[in-house]
Amino acid sequence: MADIKITPGELNDPAVDEIINLEKSLARATGKFVDDIPTPLYLNPIFYYAVAALVAGLMAWGVEEPFYSDDPRKGTHIPFLSDYVFFGPVAALIGLAVGLAYGISNRNVKQMFYCGVVGVGVGLLATLLTTFVADMVYGITSTTAQGFMTRDQVGPDGMLHLRGFAFFVQMCGRGVAWSIVSLGGGLGLGVALKSRQLFLNGIAGSMIGGLLGGLMFDPVHRFILNWGPEASLSRAIGIAAIGLLVGIFIGLFENISKEAWFQMLRGALAGKQFILFKSPMMIGSAPKCDIYLFKDSAIEPRHASVAKRGGKYLIQDQGTPGGTFVNGRKVDRHILQPNDIVSIGETVLKYHERQKR
Repeated sequence: MADIKITPGELNDPAVDEIINLEKSLARATGKFVDDIPTPLYLNPIFYYAVAALVAGLMAWGVEEPFYSDDPRKGTHIPFLSDYVFFGPVAALIGLAVGLAYGISNRNVKQMFYCGVVGVGVGLLATLLTTFVADMVYGITSTTAQGFMTRDQVGPDGMLHLRGFAFFVQMCGRGVAWSIVSLGGGLGLGVALKSRQLFLNGIAGSMIGGLLGGLMFDPVHRFILNWGPEASLSRAIGIAAIGLLVGIFIGLFENISKEAWFQMLRGALAGKQFILFKSPMMIGSAPKCDIYLFKDSAIEPRHASVAKRGGKYLIQDQGTPGGTFVNGRKVDRHILQPNDIVSIGETVLKYHERQKR
């Protein structure tokens, strides 16, 4: 076999460096691509939002329930005031929980506290309006339900025990009212991160979660408690369901609505997805970055940015000494394509896009 001869010109060809860099980039990923590194359950937004919001709902119920009574003889019931005092903290604690969960999932303490505090404030303020609207809706549906009741639906204690269609109208009215009043719990994250998409996800997730949680209240009170004078257990189940379902649906809509994202193949949060939910987004080692890459000394505080340009995303290095590599090639700017491998320091990310129909 003849000897292979390499001339100095061939050795210094820039294409050789590109091939070497590509091999290094793939080697950093240890041969594993997205299919080989599934997202761990604890890094799935459906899971961590659901757990956090469920705990928040139970905490809100536990704190408020000792001061709440269904017996009108034990206190004056002022619809808006008493309902706001009850649902305001529920929305605030769910907003807190969602914000904390987002920051914890990114291992970002500053982000955790900031998003949590904003979640509390937005939850309380939003409930000022939603409670007023919810009381109007519930009042209308309650009056409508009573119009369908018969004499046998008034118990010996004088309380209404609605059945049949009247019960169905009452149940639906409460579900819609709780859907409206739960709205504040899902808005904080979008406000904190200045993301229209996360804001819309919060609206959809919290309203659907609140609707399903509210629909559970009357069936529990009727079929489990048998019209007991106190609805403590109904409220516990309903508010816990609101928390759980708000968290599930916020995470679900976050997953459904994503159009572009990175998945970490190598790094401190291997398997985690970083959704591109606004433009531009900053990548770096500073906690204020939208994609916070920690425990990597080769990453600058503001290392690279990703911005939407038309229907594509542009990644741009911020003039860093270590550089930003895409598919092994050092780039200043690059239009991202599906399955591009992005190497920043020792961290390796894979870019994904939702297929457009």
